[in-house]
Amino acid sequence: MRGRGLGAVGLALAAVLLGTAPVRAEGGTAPYVFADGAEQVAGEVSSTDAHTLAAGRAYRSRIGPGETLYYAVDLDASSYAYASAVAVPKPGAKVEAGDSLTVTLRDRRDNQCGTGDARFGSAEYPRPLAAQAVRAVEPDAGACQEAGPYFVVVERTTEGTSAQEPWQLELRLLTEPAVEGKGGPTQAPSPSPTDAPADIPGGEPVERPGGTGFNDSVALADGSFKTRLKPGESVFYRVPVDWGQRLYVEPELGSATSGKSIALVTGALQTALYNPAYGPVTDDSLVFSGSPQTRRSAPLQPVAYANRHAPAADVNGVRFAGWYYVQLTLSPEMAEVFRGGDFGVTLRVRVQGEPAGGPRYAGDAGPFQVGDRERDAAEDGRSDAEVTRSETMAVVAASGIGTGTVLLAGLGTWFWVARRGAARSGGQV
Repeated sequence: MRGRGLGAVGLALAAVLLGTAPVRAEGGTAPYVFADGAEQVAGEVSSTDAHTLAAGRAYRSRIGPGETLYYAVDLDASSYAYASAVAVPKPGAKVEAGDSLTVTLRDRRDNQCGTGDARFGSAEYPRPLAAQAVRAVEPDAGACQEAGPYFVVVERTTEGTSAQEPWQLELRLLTEPAVEGKGGPTQAPSPSPTDAPADIPGGEPVERPGGTGFNDSVALADGSFKTRLKPGESVFYRVPVDWGQRLYVEPELGSATSGKSIALVTGALQTALYNPAYGPVTDDSLVFSGSPQTRRSAPLQPVAYANRHAPAADVNGVRFAGWYYVQLTLSPEMAEVFRGGDFGVTLRVRVQGEPAGGPRYAGDAGPFQVGDRERDAAEDGRSDAEVTRSETMAVVAASGIGTGTVLLAGLGTWFWVARRGAARSGGQV
């Protein structure tokens, strides 16, 4: 009995561990890690055959050059909807500045409800690329406001000189509940000053390797962190930013030596920032000549519900609390110009301001909130998979203790009854 019980516990623990194992893309030394349990779904060229994506789940798909693919979603009449797609080219594949990914939300009457795109631009090397479309809830807007079926349309534009292999896709649909009362503010707030923080974190950076996708992105709190990147490698971090707070990130590419007379790499370190719905907020790069180089950027605006009404992406992108993601990619050209198999990168993070009250959602805020779970993960530097695994292990352990207690109590009762029976019959137990 004891051996079988331990075997069952072992199987349960193995299931927990295997259940959180990442699904890796093919090829490359640092493949993108797709979301745990992401369902494989095919995009269709006809909307009639489109497969339905459920809100809050992650899906895997693929798209070829020049393709336009349809996926179906069901939306209510009160929630903001965010459809995102992450394109993952094969590591080492050739891409051009104009290669792009476009995501559009359309209703069944073919009205365009929202669209967004992402392109490689001047940093012409393969890396995960995310785009997002938003269905806004706007009184008296007319189109795109009713409940019912909608379509997520994903398009890929590829230059003839680029690699023609399919790109892997990671798809998500997130919905943001309606706000109680009158529905929240309808105008963007006045911009706040954007001076860099006076207290940028210093001291010796903490070693903190990043994840290779949104799914296994490593959490960061305020502080200075370092890692080493190989040319062509992308890593992901996440920072919890609450209502009323503003995020400042400052990446620095450390010094390197070169045997060339002219050592210069444009787009040496690409930094992209995404919001809790995986929507692009900022995207920038730095030029590197061998000396330490820092990308100095202004802090984002404080997180506010009203930011969604601003025209600029770096303002309307910070419309809700939650995890903000930082993607760092090192140019493959670094291997050709500078010596070394990997290069040091420092990331300084400052979250300014105290948390403020957010909107009163009519439903569960889901990923659009910051609580103790998020703050603890940031302090410990854990990915979401690690947090989930530790929580599951705690439940398994508690269940094991509870089961053991019940078993011992049962054995004690059986022993007591047996002794009473033996005493009556004059026998022994």
